[in-house]
Amino acid sequence: MKTILESFAEYFSNATFEQLPPEVVQKTKLLIVDYLGVSIAGLKMDFPRMTIDYLQSLEGVGQATLMGSTRKVPAIHAALGNGVAGHALDMDDGFRYGGVHAGVAVIPAALALAESLKLDGKQLILSIVCGYEIVNRIAKAMNPSHLGRGFHTTGTLGVLGAAAACGVLAKLNASQMASALGMSALQGAGLLEILNDGAMVKPLHPGKAAMAGILSIELAKRGAKGPLTALEGEKGMFKAMADSVNTDGLLDGLGSDFFIMGQYIKFHAACRHIHPAIDGLLDIMRKENLSYQEIDALNITTYPVAISFCGTSTAPETAEAAKFSLASSCAMAAFYGDAGEERYSVETVQNQDIQQLATRVTSSANARWADAYPRERGADIELLTTSGKKFLTQVPLSKGEPENPASDEDFIRKFTQNTLAQPESLRHQILEMSLALDSHEVSGLTVLLGKLQGN
Repeated sequence: MKTILESFAEYFSNATFEQLPPEVVQKTKLLIVDYLGVSIAGLKMDFPRMTIDYLQSLEGVGQATLMGSTRKVPAIHAALGNGVAGHALDMDDGFRYGGVHAGVAVIPAALALAESLKLDGKQLILSIVCGYEIVNRIAKAMNPSHLGRGFHTTGTLGVLGAAAACGVLAKLNASQMASALGMSALQGAGLLEILNDGAMVKPLHPGKAAMAGILSIELAKRGAKGPLTALEGEKGMFKAMADSVNTDGLLDGLGSDFFIMGQYIKFHAACRHIHPAIDGLLDIMRKENLSYQEIDALNITTYPVAISFCGTSTAPETAEAAKFSLASSCAMAAFYGDAGEERYSVETVQNQDIQQLATRVTSSANARWADAYPRERGADIELLTTSGKKFLTQVPLSKGEPENPASDEDFIRKFTQNTLAQPESLRHQILEMSLALDSHEVSGLTVLLGKLQGN
């Protein structure tokens, strides 16, 4: 009987681009656009700049483009640096049933390896679809228990997607692919203590996952054998990292029901658990033509995971910490009218008007939202004005979920906003190349990424 990893490996080693439905190809290209946009914007943040500075200081074969760098670096280093940049804003795509951000581990690994192997866009797209497939399916099986134990799923399971994508690009056979997946599982790591301290370095999780994906396939190509029971074994990931795992239907529809179609994108540069509250707050303010000065109190009722992740801090000291504060992010959104990437700064965190409004934001969980999670990840928003009026709204699913979808134009608008610091002609070329990637070589895109201006 095949292990779980062997079953995935058999599919990945035989998958072809021609088997992908047009809507899957289009969604994948849009997610590449989204990843590139948030990565380019992330280059101006402190931790990506530290990482790029270090990686540029190393010797090595120039195989792949490190965004924000003036020269090529080894593919494994490009995967690390580009993974860090992609997660720095906390604005990358995700999958609510798994509590995971597959793209920021899968895409930088696949992009770096595809460039180094001189492959085309069709091969890159197929590899990314496969990477999302294993991450999202395993994450759905392990959560919410995995998250509840304190693990950051993007780091712990992102390694599987990075390895799957890179194995497809390297044309590993089923045996090699299973070994690569097993080796990647040994390297999965990510602790959510960074929500309490050290939020700046949270992007290490997907960066290291992307790096581990390339390392795993390179070792598998050379004959290294990974544990095939790395997931369900007696000392495997399931038993070590979760109190309960539901594998019912884990492999159902593999190759026909593509989990990448369940991916959401973000329109606020904060933890996804904050988004329904921001959506509801801004909706009330727009409809009632309210200013932030008219808000006397804001009461948010949501699901327990949102409170656990984001409901404890009302006075974060850093921009990174503010991304995980319901009170601070809602106050910021009310003050500016949005919670875009440029809002999370030292100046914003120190803004006394925002700080004072944050003290009047309360948050709690109730059974209604607890029972609906993760089918719905929503919130009730109650806004009380200084004139004594009360406004209520409910947001079951934030903008960008498949059931509340983003249009192609929404993806493009977000990319444009996130890349405004770059020359208009360059960002237009990157966008056009990404949207037509199935008709081009990967090098056509990476040449453009190598022209990004430093931040």
